[in-house]
Amino acid sequence: MNPVLTTVLSDSPLSRLLGPSIDASFVGYVFRMSYDECLVQTNDKFKKDVNGIPHNSFLVAAGFDPASFSDAPAIDQEVVLLRVLGPTPLPQDGDMVRTRIEHHQRRLRDERLPVGSDDGLDPMTANELQWGGMRCRVLGTFYMEGGQLRLGSDLESFMALSRMRAYKPRGEALQTIVNHINPETRQKAYEDAKLAGFSDVPKPIIIGTVRYTSTARLHRGSDEPKVPVEIQPADFLARRTAVLGMTRTGKSNTVKTTIAAVALAAMKSQLQVGQLVFDVNGEYANANHQDDASSIATVFGPQRVVRYRALPAIGFNDLRTNFYEQPIRALPLLQSLFKDSDSSFSGQDLETFMSMTLTEPDPQERGDHLRWERHIAVFQCLLHKAGYPSIKGFRVKVPNSKKLISGMESVMPEVEAPEERLLLADACDWFLKIREANLLLLEQQRKANQPNIGIKSSSGNAMVDPTLEAMLNMLARESTRRQSIGGYRALTPFTAYHSPQRQQEVTAEIIAHLDLGKIVILDLSVGPVEIRRVLSERIAREIFDRQMGQLNSGEVPRNVVIYVEEAHNLIGKKSELTDPWPRIAKEGAKAKIAFVYATQEPSSVHPNILANTENWFVTHLNNDDELRTLAKFYDFSDFSASLKSAQDVGFARIKTLSAPFVIPTQINRFTPELIQAEMRALGLTASHAPAKVTA
Repeated sequence: MNPVLTTVLSDSPLSRLLGPSIDASFVGYVFRMSYDECLVQTNDKFKKDVNGIPHNSFLVAAGFDPASFSDAPAIDQEVVLLRVLGPTPLPQDGDMVRTRIEHHQRRLRDERLPVGSDDGLDPMTANELQWGGMRCRVLGTFYMEGGQLRLGSDLESFMALSRMRAYKPRGEALQTIVNHINPETRQKAYEDAKLAGFSDVPKPIIIGTVRYTSTARLHRGSDEPKVPVEIQPADFLARRTAVLGMTRTGKSNTVKTTIAAVALAAMKSQLQVGQLVFDVNGEYANANHQDDASSIATVFGPQRVVRYRALPAIGFNDLRTNFYEQPIRALPLLQSLFKDSDSSFSGQDLETFMSMTLTEPDPQERGDHLRWERHIAVFQCLLHKAGYPSIKGFRVKVPNSKKLISGMESVMPEVEAPEERLLLADACDWFLKIREANLLLLEQQRKANQPNIGIKSSSGNAMVDPTLEAMLNMLARESTRRQSIGGYRALTPFTAYHSPQRQQEVTAEIIAHLDLGKIVILDLSVGPVEIRRVLSERIAREIFDRQMGQLNSGEVPRNVVIYVEEAHNLIGKKSELTDPWPRIAKEGAKAKIAFVYATQEPSSVHPNILANTENWFVTHLNNDDELRTLAKFYDFSDFSASLKSAQDVGFARIKTLSAPFVIPTQINRFTPELIQAEMRALGLTASHAPAKVTA
């Protein structure tokens, strides 16, 4: 065949995986192959020519001549992808070791330093001693199908007499390998992106560059091109992502980069993707010295980012609930806080209060609704007595009836019906009068051997029901038997959870921001510690219920991404899968909730959630328990030693939904200037509001 034609026909995607020059990529000969392991015979000269072969580096093996690929038998037209695991012995290694030892024993006393390139050996012996073996993991097989490059995740067949040579991919060849996506995976990503509302598949984001080892003198030297590693933004929508590693090893940098990638992809497609960050340490809401004095909030601006904090602060919305305006939500919060506290208060009335509900009944049921209104009013009075501040002039709606007034007049002739709305202090006095009148009537009825009903309702039943009786006793700090009790003082320790200024319910407000495609950051680094669990769980539950409600009613839920730090405290091993956080992690994907969780203790995360995680970013882990947990997933077991020893910031091992194997990566630093430059290229700035387009 014409040499020129042979060269043209041999320029295949497979041959390009070996690199442009065999001299710059050849590392040795395959001397044993199996379905999951490959042994390579290499030489020190080969290693020197390719700038070394780092631990966990990628190699490729092929049995064809890249210069005449078109002439290769069909069975040889494939490239096997390998990962270097470590050395393997050769049959002659014992003799080689003996030769080295004898050589050193013959040295003169003053020969302490290396002598020449062969260290005093004759050239033939030196050449023999340079040979060694490498053990490699088989990661898959590249082959051509329908004119397209594909990667199978295993080895279909192998020969006992292997003709394969091993090569170290570099530059463009390595870039093709680490960023390869099979055609059907790309098509599925396109379909998923369309379902999510994107106009097209979001363009990949460069998350970092290939890095094999902590020592990066050679493979990331000035003469080696740094190979970019891409991630697909669509991989993170309606998926679970784990960010694992010790403190100060780059977890928050990875999360910030992910937030920015999703936000930019949504902007490009004019799509609303709400992102909610539970910021335990305040590093996403606030600028710090680690991120060029910028945070997510400063990069994307106040029109795209809304920040919440559990204390009043400039630039932050109040995360707390106004207990007076939202009593239905305030009561379960108080009950939860009291349950988790070490309060010394107790008693029957307090137990009744801590187990009651304030769920509003049907307004058509007049009697039930009137009773509920009284419970709400007394609850607000209890807050006032317990020291919960209110806005100036706040008035309580006091529900009255002719039956109530007439019943009170029978024992308190001077009583007069109050206005419909009273100031808090006046409302407290009025309900204490109701309580006193009811107790006087009960005493009269007992003396007259009449049914102990107290003030009667229009139906003839007791107007002061057991729940109202307990609340009134707490208000008076006195039991029905006239004994002193702690009463409303049991509620005093939790005033920090109340915001007198807030008017709208905080969860509804947060969901509204998410629906507009904003980034919402809950700064949990200040304020009461308990707020992390109580308020976070409540917000998570309502978002999950909203999304599932839309799904079950036939609507298309909106895209939401939730980020959680210290996740082992929320989705731990002992967590019930019916709790809000485990449900979000396990079931949220079908309701278009993406869940990104960060922790340094993967062994403490619920195993069911780990098993359903699609995307992984892992930096340094410092103990074997965590590494054993991680080693159960994908090919992370190959990196156990490296993950334990390498503490370099941002040095991660990445496995995403689209990538079939783990890629060791130096993650790029979160760089605000690059993000803002990309926004300007889109014609957007931090001051532009998100497009109001429904997903």
